[in-house]
Amino acid sequence: MARIDCGLSQEALAHAAGVDRAFLGTLERGTRNISIDNVERLAEAIGLPAHELLNPRLAEERGYDPTLTRAPRTARPYAATTRRPKDKANEKRRR
Repeated sequence: MARIDCGLSQEALAHAAGVDRAFLGTLERGTRNISIDNVERLAEAIGLPAHELLNPRLAEERGYDPTLTRAPRTARPYAATTRRPKDKANEKRRR
């Protein structure tokens, strides 16, 4: 919720914090644990003290909207099976 409140995408936050976007996604879903080093990286990128990210009442205290934690899969701007057109320069390099 802190990431969304800052207006950052997972990709932008991951880049700013120096972590992988997929790793950040697993953290947000709660399927992975995080090290204190990565807490510090994310907190710095978001602009919050690291101890605040560990506060279980952070959303309530800051007034974050809990319904904005994750967009439903149906809200994707593109179909999951859609592919982008190949770039001719990249296609030549692959050969």
